[in-house]
Amino acid sequence: MIMQDFNYALRLLGKKPGFTVLTTLVMATGIGLSLFLFSFFNTVLFKDLPFKNSDSLVVIGTSENKARNSGELNILDYKEVKAGLKGMSNLLAYHSSNVNVVGRDGSRRYGATYTQPGMFEITHTSPLLGRGFTEAEKKRGGEALVVISYDIWQNQFAGDKQVLGQTLRVNGRNHRIIGVMPSGYFFPNVSDLWMPLHLDRGQLSRQDAGTVYGLGHLDPGVSKQDINSQLDMIMARIEEKYPKSNHNIGAYADTIPMTAVGDGIAVVYAMQVVAILILILAAINVGNLLLSRAVERSKETAIRVALGAPRSRLISQMLWESIIICSLGGVIGLLMVAWGLEVAQAITATFFVEKPSFWWKFGLDAFAIKLFFAFVIATVLMTGLLPAWKNSGENFNAALRDGTRGAQGKKAGRLNKILVISEILISIAVLIGAAVMVLSSYLRTTVDIGANPDNILTATIKLPKTDYPTPESQSQLVKTLQSNLETNSGIEDVMMVSSLPGKYSQSPFMALEGKVYPLDRGYPKANYIAVTPGTLAKLGVELRHGRYFNSGDQGLDKSTVLVSESFARQHFAGETVLGKRLRLVEPGDYTPKWLTIVGVVEHTRQGDTQRGELPSVFRPYSQAPRPQMTIAMHMKTDSMTTMTLLRDTLKAIDAELPAFRVETYHQSLDRNYAPVRFISKVLLLFGIAAVILAGSGIYGVMSNTINQKTQEIGVKRALGADDEHIKKELLLSGFKQFLAGSIPGLIAGCALGFAMAQVMGVGGSAVILIALGTAFIIGAVVMAATYFPTRKALEMEPSQALHYE
Repeated sequence: MIMQDFNYALRLLGKKPGFTVLTTLVMATGIGLSLFLFSFFNTVLFKDLPFKNSDSLVVIGTSENKARNSGELNILDYKEVKAGLKGMSNLLAYHSSNVNVVGRDGSRRYGATYTQPGMFEITHTSPLLGRGFTEAEKKRGGEALVVISYDIWQNQFAGDKQVLGQTLRVNGRNHRIIGVMPSGYFFPNVSDLWMPLHLDRGQLSRQDAGTVYGLGHLDPGVSKQDINSQLDMIMARIEEKYPKSNHNIGAYADTIPMTAVGDGIAVVYAMQVVAILILILAAINVGNLLLSRAVERSKETAIRVALGAPRSRLISQMLWESIIICSLGGVIGLLMVAWGLEVAQAITATFFVEKPSFWWKFGLDAFAIKLFFAFVIATVLMTGLLPAWKNSGENFNAALRDGTRGAQGKKAGRLNKILVISEILISIAVLIGAAVMVLSSYLRTTVDIGANPDNILTATIKLPKTDYPTPESQSQLVKTLQSNLETNSGIEDVMMVSSLPGKYSQSPFMALEGKVYPLDRGYPKANYIAVTPGTLAKLGVELRHGRYFNSGDQGLDKSTVLVSESFARQHFAGETVLGKRLRLVEPGDYTPKWLTIVGVVEHTRQGDTQRGELPSVFRPYSQAPRPQMTIAMHMKTDSMTTMTLLRDTLKAIDAELPAFRVETYHQSLDRNYAPVRFISKVLLLFGIAAVILAGSGIYGVMSNTINQKTQEIGVKRALGADDEHIKKELLLSGFKQFLAGSIPGLIAGCALGFAMAQVMGVGGSAVILIALGTAFIIGAVVMAATYFPTRKALEMEPSQALHYE
């Protein structure tokens, strides 16, 4: 009997190939898009790391103003956290960094992790060769040791099995190799080297203590919420003791993948809601088409019931159509997902200069397959059971008396209205969420950063403390490098800056002279950027008042700054800015150095859209040297030639000092925006799919409803009803259905939109305008879907309408 029902369903679908192709493609679209988005985010954020018990492995980072920023804890804060925290096993500290490594192919930059003993044990991973670190090796003053990755072992030592005991020069110091990790191990993110972390640094001030993450396993029965509640109390106590350094600074525990997204998780959840809505929208469309076919076959079904056909058999035959359509559409969708994840692997690799996080391996996995079967079963039930149950359960006597074949039954109108209202609600919610994301991407990628990035090659250098231990030595190296590059005929201009406009920067607390800060709280923040003289002018950052830096500002004993016009407006509105003084807020600094403002420049954006509103303070590099700087060069030739000139110049000054992250300024900015662009394009695809599904679905339902009323319209006209009156009646009915669906749709869509807007930097007024525009578009679709079929029905003569089937 099952095979007979299956063959019967195949014959029915084969008789209408257009219907079969349409419904299959609709299901493939819904299942494919939804499955892709869930699989993508599962790989990036939710999937367990490839270690035993990784579901209980959490990292402790910092938050600011309750916003998670994935920063490291001050070491002194970490020690207090470790002393007071209960419920985590083997809690240890680690610090992520980049290091200069001298190998057989010259000096290169690698990701490194300084860790206390136990990291490899926490991840249940033993070195392929050698060992990890012991408790004795976490004390300062011991031999310099390093564990290397499988990649370094292969690339720098050609897989030599006698590598243990050999030395690797890291940051200007020889380190003895004691272990090699297995292939693919880059924990905690993209590390290629692991070295001992020394926390026994004696009595240090808070600004000199350094920073670390905490890492450990949750004890059985302990949740992240339990740990975060304890962290809130511990950090509140620390803030009371150290208000200058810890004002609004908190800590939180989460999995390593989740720390990267921070408060952006609200956007992820909103997008997953959109994915589910797309799936429901596709299921409603297919369900409506199957329901229409069931209505058309209602006479046939009634006759079969009258002849004694069991209801279960009728449901089985109708359900098989849904099973075939959803299964075939699901398989097509699954194949598209496999292809889409391969594309995602290639695209996401461009988000990083080096390599992506080690767990970012996209493809069809167990999660995707399980979700696929869940989606197929859910859509089969949504699309198949309703029409099968409804059509097989009607009173066959009433069905036989209820007009001619294809006419609308007494209950069909109510069900069609529910379908239309559902499609309106879902499509409005999906479109609002997609539009907010697309608008956010546009705003982020078109905003004026305050500098001209054209024809500029950028690179980064980091000076190791072993070779450049003092501010004087760091300043001298930067001065020599800039001078040598400027004398090169292949380079036009050279700019040295700690953070280019459009990139993230340090943002310490500032204090303004003459302002009172009760209880050492309420200090404003600002981007704090070191530049060499001439850099801002060469970058195109325009001077508004005063002057740029000059040779008279050079030296550790000088104290001058430039501020952005946004800083001047925010803190000195209506006042003369030049000559005002400010200082950095540093805990324990009882003789603060006041810095005099000598100029005001245009606002530069640092970081993303939200952080981009933070004002900036610029300081001459020679007054406040930093170990890491960005080199920006106006090119006279192509980027490859300029890169070679840079590396040759660096090699002549210091053969062990590599330039890394070498790329054009535009490439650097594009890489910053690439994740948002990618997600917005995915959501744009969702929006297009929603428009097509909603438009076709609403039009199909409304058109089918009015077509089924053709006889009714003919009767009314035959009895003398005015055509305009009939048209207004049907349009009013369509408008009422639009209102019934649009009001809850706008509420749901605005909730999604505002949740995304808070993280993506889109204003609330923009969300309202998007919502109104979306409602207008869907409203136009509803009214068009009502008007055109109505006009067609009214063009018939009443006699034709009465015999319409």
